[in-house]
Amino acid sequence: MTDGLIVLRPDDAGRTAMLHLRCFPDPWSAASLRGLLKDPSILTLGIEREGQLAGFIMGQTIVGETDILTVCTNPELRRQGIARHLLEAMIKRCGERGVSRLTLDVAEDNTAARALYAAHGFTEDGRRPRYYSTKRDVPVDGILMSKSLELGV
Repeated sequence: MTDGLIVLRPDDAGRTAMLHLRCFPDPWSAASLRGLLKDPSILTLGIEREGQLAGFIMGQTIVGETDILTVCTNPELRRQGIARHLLEAMIKRCGERGVSRLTLDVAEDNTAARALYAAHGFTEDGRRPRYYSTKRDVPVDGILMSKSLELGV
C-alpha cells in the first residue's frame, strides 16, 4: 500500500474537503483546507486507491512538536489498515524531521481511533470536557493523547 502514499497539496483541497465531509459531522471547508495545505508548518499525507483519495492525515509542527489535526478514512474503506498506515507514515516522517513529540485529541466514544493510537504508543494525558458536541445528543469529552519520539526514529 506504500505506493499509494502521497503528500497532499493545495490543489487537493476539494477532494480532502469531500472526504472530511464523509467522515465528520462538522467538516472543514475546501477553502479552510486549502489554507491549511498552503501552510508550511502543515504536513498532510494521503493514500490513493484506484485514483481516489482513500484517507488522509494532517499534522502541524511547531517548535519540535506535531499536533495531529485530523485523520480521515473513507467510511467504505475502514478496517483495511488505511488509518494505521497513515499514522505510521506520519510518525516516521516526524521522527525524520526531528520532532520530539506528537499530540492529538480524540472523541472519548471513538474507541477504534483510541485503540489505534494506544497501539502506536500514544498515552492519555488529559481531557477536554464536553469538547465534541456537534450533531450529538450528548457531548463527549475529548481525550488528549501524546507520544514521545526518539530523535531519528
